[in-house]
Amino acid sequence: MNNEHLYKRALTKVKQRKKFYRHVMTWVIMSVFFVLLNLATTDYFWAIFPILAWGIGVAFHGLQVFSDEWEDQEIEKEYERLRRKNMDFHGDDIDDIDPSQPKGPKTWRDDDFV
Repeated sequence: MNNEHLYKRALTKVKQRKKFYRHVMTWVIMSVFFVLLNLATTDYFWAIFPILAWGIGVAFHGLQVFSDEWEDQEIEKEYERLRRKNMDFHGDDIDDIDPSQPKGPKTWRDDDFV
């Protein structure tokens, strides 16, 4: 991956997190508003319903944002594990492995056989 691609990917992730945190803050402020409105109008605690419903939406938003990060971390770990395994199996230097270039089929010469 080139630097521009990595920068765009990082920028997208930061914007997603920023939107999520803004969503959480809006939910907290509106929850306080619902509770105050509820206390000013009636004895029945109806504010719990919009607070919980919106809270479920916030939770799903958080799962979406942070599960993407978890998935990226797991992909990177698996890539490194496979890269090390490939180095051990083929005896290649780990710095010489280019994941974008697949290993072609082995061409055999007559002197490779006993």
